[in-house]
Amino acid sequence: MIEWSPFSPKALDFITNSTARLNIAHGSVRSSKTICCTVRWLEYMVSGPQGDLAMLGRTTATLQRNVLNDLFDIVGPGGYRWVNRQQGELNILGRRVYIFGANNEDAESKIRGATFAGALCDEVSLYPQSVFNQLMARMSVKGAMCFCNTNPDSPYHWFYTDYINNDAISDKKIWKFVMEDNLSLDENYITSLKQMYKGVWYDRMILGNWVVAEGRIYDMFKPEVHMIDTEALLAQYIEEKQVHPTALKYYAACDYGTSTVMSWGLYVRVPLPRGRIQILKLREFYYDAVKKQEQHTDSEFVRMFAAWLGDQKIAYVYVDPSAASWKLELMRAGYTVLNANNDVLNGIRFVAAQISDGLFYMDRSCKNTEQEYNTYVWDATAQLQGRDKPLKTHDHTCDTDRYAIYTELGRGASGAYSVRR
Repeated sequence: MIEWSPFSPKALDFITNSTARLNIAHGSVRSSKTICCTVRWLEYMVSGPQGDLAMLGRTTATLQRNVLNDLFDIVGPGGYRWVNRQQGELNILGRRVYIFGANNEDAESKIRGATFAGALCDEVSLYPQSVFNQLMARMSVKGAMCFCNTNPDSPYHWFYTDYINNDAISDKKIWKFVMEDNLSLDENYITSLKQMYKGVWYDRMILGNWVVAEGRIYDMFKPEVHMIDTEALLAQYIEEKQVHPTALKYYAACDYGTSTVMSWGLYVRVPLPRGRIQILKLREFYYDAVKKQEQHTDSEFVRMFAAWLGDQKIAYVYVDPSAASWKLELMRAGYTVLNANNDVLNGIRFVAAQISDGLFYMDRSCKNTEQEYNTYVWDATAQLQGRDKPLKTHDHTCDTDRYAIYTELGRGASGAYSVRR
């Protein structure tokens, strides 16, 4: 057996006793699920039945980052070689291994017809069900085993209902991991990670529970707390010398819609003591073409945008990446445009944490934003299908704020940077 340290008793138990046809490591983030699967997989390649092997990730890029890089470091340059990188064929420790990206239904057709003696599945809950079902059907070599890791999702998710919580599948073993099972993490890191998640995200990513995302998405938002006089707060910060006026950065964000709702927000990034960054929403623009019974062109909206900003200078404006014509009009008018990061679920999680931590407030004048935050809910029908999805209504200001906050502080702008002319 390969010697590894430090490993918790639970991690060692998984590595030693994951001997069922289906072995599942699920639970919180950074809880050592992935490395446990990787180590067990290496041992299986040496000791398991002969035949082709499969390794799956959400994409081949995430599989490389999460699993293969560590695996290659362990076996060394002489322990692996690419047989056909384009086709995803590897030789590891003398075993033929095929790698697959499993983020869409196309992967199912690539697996169909193959025969595997074992499989490793990274982030399995992110696959279409048809891909995993097909993989299990293809593991027909006697003694074949599958090793899976995943973070929790909805309890209606197919992997939970059909595999984890399905007593009809007898040849399986399941381990639930939490961060404390990863002995390489120090207490300060664990504490900081716990502060990143709120609500349903805390239950899933920290506690490792499969829970439903239901009701109001931003249920931590309280108008009496989070709607303030932003101008007065900025004046207070400056007067108390918590921030220098030159350190404030003003910018805008936009959720585009000419036939529905056009939503803009003006924001200021406030660097507070101890490295904390606060975002204040100073004002909103909300034009409902259906209610107004009048649509405007992009060029008309650009003139309205300039009038709305008035004398306020902005560094840039975050825009929905799909709003090509609107971005072009903004650039022609001399504005610097950045593609917003449109990762919906991670963006929602990040905004929720900012609200809970007192790092996002909006001005009392933002009445449309207040109304939408109070009616922005999870799609109950999607939940029954095991998917987290906001109901696509009353979401325009919510999308605008998500662009403004998550792109600015979370994962950064996606796509090209359009330079001011």
